[in-house]
Amino acid sequence: MITGGTRPSAATRTLRLALRVLLGSVLLTAAMECVLLLGSPEAPYGLLVLLPLTAVVYAGVGTVAWARRPSNGTGPLLVAGGLVWLVAGLVNTHVPALIAAGQIVAWVPVAVILHVLLAFPSGRLEGPGARLLAAAGYVTAVVPQPVRYATTPLAPPYDPLFLADRPDVAHAASVAQSVVAALLVGTVAATLVRRLVVADRARRRALSPVYAYGAVAVLAVAVLSALTRYVGVDPIVVPLVQLGAQAGVPIAVTVAMLRGGFARTGELEELAAWLARAGRKGDLRGALARALGDPSLTLAFRVDRPEGPIGGWVDESGAPVALPADGADRVGVPVVLGEREVAVVVHDRALLPDAEPVRAAGRIVALAADRERLTAELLASREELRASRARLLSSGDSERRRLARDLHDRLQSRLVMLGIAASAASVAEEGSLAAVRRGIEDAVTELRDLVQGVMPALLLERGLVAAVEDLAERSPLPVLLTTEPGADDALPPAVESTVYHVVVEAVTNAVKHARATKILVEVVRDGDRLRVEVADDGVGGAAVGAGAGLRGVADRAGALGGTAVLDSPDDQGTRLVLEVPCGS
Repeated sequence: MITGGTRPSAATRTLRLALRVLLGSVLLTAAMECVLLLGSPEAPYGLLVLLPLTAVVYAGVGTVAWARRPSNGTGPLLVAGGLVWLVAGLVNTHVPALIAAGQIVAWVPVAVILHVLLAFPSGRLEGPGARLLAAAGYVTAVVPQPVRYATTPLAPPYDPLFLADRPDVAHAASVAQSVVAALLVGTVAATLVRRLVVADRARRRALSPVYAYGAVAVLAVAVLSALTRYVGVDPIVVPLVQLGAQAGVPIAVTVAMLRGGFARTGELEELAAWLARAGRKGDLRGALARALGDPSLTLAFRVDRPEGPIGGWVDESGAPVALPADGADRVGVPVVLGEREVAVVVHDRALLPDAEPVRAAGRIVALAADRERLTAELLASREELRASRARLLSSGDSERRRLARDLHDRLQSRLVMLGIAASAASVAEEGSLAAVRRGIEDAVTELRDLVQGVMPALLLERGLVAAVEDLAERSPLPVLLTTEPGADDALPPAVESTVYHVVVEAVTNAVKHARATKILVEVVRDGDRLRVEVADDGVGGAAVGAGAGLRGVADRAGALGGTAVLDSPDDQGTRLVLEVPCGS
């Protein structure tokens, strides 16, 4: 059950404990079978014990696969194959009842292998063709066996199934089994090859260890069986090669699991069921991490931000996140709803080399991810608003401190000195009075400069366009101003002052940092929105977070309900577009 956390659920812990007990039982049974095989005249002891050892390989890989993907049928199939191998190995013991069981299921391991290959990677037989082939494999493996042993006389105790000596019937059953098995093996091998051919490159890379090796292994078993019957081949070499080929199948499954080809269909079904459950517990990120087997998985949501045209990315709490770069150890897979990219799943490439399960999980959670995106966007907006207010307060406090410092250190000191000079001056001393007059004129000029820095008189008296024209005339770089009649008519004072200071900031940055040769300023009005664009032909590379000035531009725009978009690619100049509501 998916709970959204990284700690295994009680059901998962119980399953893993049961699988450990099961594997321990298989190991114990294999050890007992090795003891029962002592003294068997059928073959060298070293060859006979390979059967229980092969059973251990199947059961071991199967329990690992079962624990990793409980809803996938591949693990249980491999465990069942291990149990069948144990039973098949009993044919070489001294106990008649055990020998009979081994004789009946001697071919069933091959049928299990065909089943595993046809069902991989989901563990389920997809389509009537695969189900028919698997069923035919089990029928071919089981039905002829009692017939063959019931009609073939063997030395005791290996004749528990013998009823009558009918060599013709035994031969017919043997030939029929061999022919049908050969046809089945060829058909399954062709099916696996076809699946590889039609698969895309990533999926082919993940599945080829199982499909390619499996096709070769089952063909080798069939060919070697035919050679044993009709060609003189060393009877020791053939079973060794057959056992090695069949024991390699679970190894191939392990390789495919490590390369990402192990289907996660069961976990995706659990994920879908979790989403549909009323009052579900846990978070979406945790549920995805649980389903895909990557505890480090994160979700990134796209939100509109003033930093630039590409927006920004945040996690479920609204905190900014960075997407991984190409070729990094972590990979981002988009979550698409309709034609919109609503989120990105960021996961560990080593744990999930194949992106297809991640895309499948993304399709399942796309609607939920879109809802969570809205929540994340709201949280991000709230956090951005809080930070913006804090920056505006800090900026306002800094500006007031600067004004107080300038008034105290410069203008007030000058006026005090003028007062002292005026008290000491005599009417007859024209030079002293002239010095006082010059001091007063300098003080007035300095006061005018201070006021101009806070709020230009031209802006108050004649409006935004006139103030920007004056700024353009005083700029050391050529400024081309484009505007339209009435663009600044009846602008709210807050809009006028904000837009003016944004233009001043952009022009100042171009002059000081951009190494530009010209600046373009455009002021246009579209209904109830004022749009101002400032562009230069400098070196680019500007960023909102790089300095307080551009951050202040974004804060001022946000405070008015507008947007500030910065586009500044390296060596291609800088373009700042400000849009604010200005009334109709």
